[in-house]
Amino acid sequence: MSDSPPPAADPAVYGEAIARLLDAVAQRMPPEEVEEVWAFPGVRRDNREYGVAVITRRAAAGRHLVYRARYVSELKGQAKGRTALDIEETAEAPAEMLPRVIEGVRRRADEAGEAELLDLAPWKSNAERRAS
Repeated sequence: MSDSPPPAADPAVYGEAIARLLDAVAQRMPPEEVEEVWAFPGVRRDNREYGVAVITRRAAAGRHLVYRARYVSELKGQAKGRTALDIEETAEAPAEMLPRVIEGVRRRADEAGEAELLDLAPWKSNAERRAS
């Protein structure tokens, strides 16, 4: 990975909190290795938005890594826009096992609502532009 700044995910495409989450992902792993990001709807409570996402990443020898990302984003006050993020590797699996592993991570995330598969094309396109 280069020393250039991480790709900026467009908040107009993803929303503020998910854009910050994608920026944090780009700091931790090459965007071209990220295959899917499943984002649960954020829950707003006490002037904060809490959210969870499941990330899949290509690894060596046809295996994939699965991560759970949690965020808390401040919605009001002097801290507005500040986001705390935690990205944790939760599993490694071959491609054919990936759907079951993702479902298990999603189920254990215990979030209300269905996770949405994000369109990563705008994020990856921006990452390629910044890398060149």
